[in-house]
Amino acid sequence: MYPAPWSGAANIPGSQHRSWVLRRNAVLPAPGTAAAPAPGPLALFEDPHFPAAPSSLHGPAGNSQINITHWRRPREICANPQFIVDGTTRTDICQGSLGDCWFLSVIACLSLNKRVMEKVIPPDQGFGQGYTGRFVFKFWQYGQWIEVVVDDRLPTINNKLAFLYSKDNNEFWSPLLEKAYAKLKGCYESLYIGYPLEAMVDLTGGAPESFQIIEMPKDLWKFLRKLLERGSIVCCAKPGPVGELNEHGIVTGHAYSVTGVDQVELRASRVELVRVRNPWGRVEWNGAWSDRSAEWSQIADKNCPRMRHLEDGEFWMSIEDFKNNFDCVEICHLSLDQLSNPAGKLKPWQQMIYEGRWIRGFSAGGNLHHKDKYYWMNPQFKLSLFEEDDDPDDSEVACTFLVVLMQKHRRRMKLRGVNFLYVGFDIFQGDPSKAYLTYEDLQKAGPVLSVKEHKNSSEVMERGRLPPGHYIIIPSTADPNEEGEFLLRVFTEKGNTAAPAERNTSSDIPEDSPVLAPCPLPSAAESKELFDTFCGSDEAISALELQKLLAEILQKAGLNEKWDEFGLDACKSLVSLTDVSCCRRVFSQFDKNGSGAMDSQEMFGALQSAGFQVDEFLMQLIGLRYTDPDLTFSYVNFICCLTRLDTMIRTFKMMDRFGTGVININYKEWLQMTMYS
Repeated sequence: MYPAPWSGAANIPGSQHRSWVLRRNAVLPAPGTAAAPAPGPLALFEDPHFPAAPSSLHGPAGNSQINITHWRRPREICANPQFIVDGTTRTDICQGSLGDCWFLSVIACLSLNKRVMEKVIPPDQGFGQGYTGRFVFKFWQYGQWIEVVVDDRLPTINNKLAFLYSKDNNEFWSPLLEKAYAKLKGCYESLYIGYPLEAMVDLTGGAPESFQIIEMPKDLWKFLRKLLERGSIVCCAKPGPVGELNEHGIVTGHAYSVTGVDQVELRASRVELVRVRNPWGRVEWNGAWSDRSAEWSQIADKNCPRMRHLEDGEFWMSIEDFKNNFDCVEICHLSLDQLSNPAGKLKPWQQMIYEGRWIRGFSAGGNLHHKDKYYWMNPQFKLSLFEEDDDPDDSEVACTFLVVLMQKHRRRMKLRGVNFLYVGFDIFQGDPSKAYLTYEDLQKAGPVLSVKEHKNSSEVMERGRLPPGHYIIIPSTADPNEEGEFLLRVFTEKGNTAAPAERNTSSDIPEDSPVLAPCPLPSAAESKELFDTFCGSDEAISALELQKLLAEILQKAGLNEKWDEFGLDACKSLVSLTDVSCCRRVFSQFDKNGSGAMDSQEMFGALQSAGFQVDEFLMQLIGLRYTDPDLTFSYVNFICCLTRLDTMIRTFKMMDRFGTGVININYKEWLQMTMYS
C-alpha cells in the first residue's frame, strides 16, 4: 500500500516553531511595501507571475490564507544577507510555520550532494555586486530541467521568516528555494502536504521507489548501506496523526531523512546503526543510541565516539528500532550524471531514458488482457543485460535494474478534467536475432516480469533482477486506443543497454489480424450516374448532397454497417476544402490584370482573404515552392498552396492536444506527416 502524503505540524511539544493559522481575510501589504527602503538607485525585480500577494500564499482559488504580516526582502530582514554561507548544509534547513517537511527532508538529503545542489541552485547568485532581487532555480520536469525565476520577497511574521529558514539568520538560499518550489506547484499552501518521492524526482530527475518496512529485504541494514553507497536519497516516516510524538520522540505523519549507516562493536556483539535526521532540527529520538544514551559507554571501539557528534536534529538508532519506529521508506535512485563522485566512492546507477506515445489505432494496444488482439501494437524497448551485479555475498548470477514509466503532461491535463491513465509494463524474454517481438512471438511467450497492476499515477516503477540476456519492455495502457505520451527510464547497476525496438518488416503484423479486402467502389460510369442523381444540373454539390452521396456509396460497397456515416460537419469540411468556385472567385479578385497569374503581393492578399494568416518569411517559403519561372503564381499552384496550408494547419491542431501552440514529433512522425501531406 502506498503511504499517505506526509506533512508536518508546527506546534510540537518541546519545539520552538512559530505557529501559523489559515484565515480568509488576512491583511497583506501591497507589493512594494517594506519596513526599510531597498538600497540602490535601480528598481529591484518583482515577479509578476508569483507576486507578494495572497494568490502566492493560497492560489487564486484557495479557501484560506496563511496569516503573515509582511513580504520582505533579505536586506530588510538583516544587515548583511548572504545567499550561501559555508556551502549548502543540513543546518540551513529549519522548518518554519509551513507543514512541508516532506519537501525539507529531501533538501536535507540533497545538501550532502554537491553535484545535485549545483544543478538545482545555479551558481553566481547573491546579494553582492550585480544584485537585482532576481534568483533562479532549476527543477526536473518530464525529462528536462526547467528554470523557475522568483524575486526575493519572502513572507515574514514580526520581521522573521514565516516558513523555511537557516540556522544562520543571514543565509537565504533555502527559503528562496522553497519559494521557487511553491511557484512551481502553484502556491505556498500547495506544499502543506505531499510525498517526498515527488520532491525527490523534481529536484534530482531520479527514479522513485517506495517500500513498506515489512516488504523490504530481510537484511535491511545491508540494503540501506547499498542504497547510500549508490548515492540514493532515502526518506522514512511513521504514518499516523500528524504531529503526534511517540514515547521515544518520533513524530508521526512526518518525514525524516536517512543520512548514513554504521556498525559498533560491543564487548560481546556487533550493533548495526542507522543515522536519521529530523528536518525540524529539533525533536530527536530519545531511545537506545540517542545522543545521551547509556549504550555509548558499552562500545569496544574507541574510535566510535566520533559517531556521537551530530548536527542538531540528527540521531543514531539501531536497525531494529528503525524497523519498529518507521513504516514507510521512500527512495530516489540517482544516475552517474546526477551525482558528484569524488574519488569514485559512490557506485551510481546507469540511466537510459526514452520518450514514446500511445496513438489510437497505431501504438495503443492495451494490456495483456488484450494479448490475442491488439497488445502487439504497443511500443517495445530492448533491454540488454550482460554485466551481472557486484555482490560478493550473493552467488546468483543476475543483473539488477529499475524500470520507471512516467506519464507526461497528465497533471496539467487534469486541470481540464482529464485524469491519469492506468499504465504499466511487462518484460519478455527477447530473441537476439530479432529486433522486435511479433504477434506470433507474443502469443507463445509469457512475461518474465510485470507490474503488479496498472496504476493511474504519474509514475509506475518496478525493481527487477534477471539473468544476463536480451529482454523486451512493453509499456501499455489498461485498455486499447487510450492515447498519451510517456517517458520510459531504465536504471541498471552496471553498463547494460536499452533502446527502442523498431518495427521494420511486414512480418510484424499478425497473420490473422483483420485485413481489409479491396473496397468495391463504384465504376466510373456508376460514379457519374450517382453524382448526377444527387447534384442535379448545376454540377455543384452541397454538404447535404455530399452526405447523401457518400451514404449511397457506402451502402453499395456493403460498408454502411461497418463504417460510421459521414456527418454533416465532416461533409461541410470536405466541401470547403474542395470548393473550386470559391477558390476561383478569390483568385480572380486578386488577379488584377486578368493575366491568369498573381505576383507575390497579390498572392499575399489572396491568402489573407482565404483565411490564412501568413507572415513575410512564410511568403518567402511559399514563393520558393509554388511560383513559376517568371515568379508568378498560377491558378493550379494557388490551389495546391491552399490545400497544403489547410492540411498542415489541421494536422498541427490535431497534434497540439494541450493547446500550447507547441507540438513534439519524433523522426517517424515527421516523415509520415511530410510525405503524406
